[in-house]
Amino acid sequence: MTAQPDPQGFLMRGSWRAGAVPSHRLELRGGTDAPTEARRLVVGLLADRVTASDLADVEVLVSELVTNAVRHGRVGEDDTLVVHLALGEDVLRVEVCDSGPGFSGPAVPRPRPGGGGNGLMLVDRLSTAWGVSGDDGTCVWFERELAPLG
Repeated sequence: MTAQPDPQGFLMRGSWRAGAVPSHRLELRGGTDAPTEARRLVVGLLADRVTASDLADVEVLVSELVTNAVRHGRVGEDDTLVVHLALGEDVLRVEVCDSGPGFSGPAVPRPRPGGGGNGLMLVDRLSTAWGVSGDDGTCVWFERELAPLG
């Protein structure tokens, strides 16, 4: 397996909201099973820490970003992608990093005429903020404001 270098993670640390701190680094084998495994791990880590509604949306967001890493970043079964989680009392940040060629995220994601494009539309609608860094591979991140537990 090809592992991702650590510098790809938490690329925009200076832009985080106060209170979000690194909590988990997940290395996942690529390929078609990666989105399912990412959802399973993220749900397991966050189930008792965020509301059911937030968890459902985060599950969709993680699935979309990991699917894009596999599909567009060409992260196959012999490759590894990295998912970073940073959790605060009222915010969650997730970064999905791969060694793919990178891309420039559109200002306003729209479906493409030939199909596809819905993943970034969902990321745009379900997250508070998101972006792309291509300094070393590709890292797509999102932040989501969290509802209070309880």
